[in-house]
Amino acid sequence: MGSERRYIDNLNISDIPWHRMITAYETAENYPEYLRILDEMKDLDEVKTAWYSISDFEHQSTLYTPAPFVIVFLVRIYEKAKQMDNPVAKWLADKLSDEFRYYLQVCDETENAMEHADPLENMSDILNDKYLLPEGFDLDPEYDDDDEDDFDVDEFIVSLFPKDLFYSLYYYTRKILSEIK
Repeated sequence: MGSERRYIDNLNISDIPWHRMITAYETAENYPEYLRILDEMKDLDEVKTAWYSISDFEHQSTLYTPAPFVIVFLVRIYEKAKQMDNPVAKWLADKLSDEFRYYLQVCDETENAMEHADPLENMSDILNDKYLLPEGFDLDPEYDDDDEDDFDVDEFIVSLFPKDLFYSLYYYTRKILSEIK
């Protein structure tokens, strides 16, 4: 995982097209702000709000496209929080530790419970345009129920998750989490 490790180590929040990635409820466009709040570890209420807002990259054991990328930054935040001596950092380190165990379990269950495609060759391949929402795409447009020409959002979202991408979200998330000390 040499080149993959370098990619992960050098990954910046600004490298990720968050606004083009879907979560369980919306796009991940606000993730940079949530990650900033978590990284600062200043106000417990703000940190809790940011945590609950960002945690929609996983829902009912389903990982969405931001998952392996947000995990990279959450691991960095976790490592930082473990070194700090304040109640906000302690809460966050404990929360992340529990969640990381859960995400590993989800990844292991997916690995063992189903046949799956091979993962994409590189984690960065998840950012290929064909797996991202089109620029300017509105996930929640106003629809007229009587208009037969309406775009089918659900069908489009399903088309974003071919088998190799779907498995790659679990594969790379697990790889990142399994390296936590």
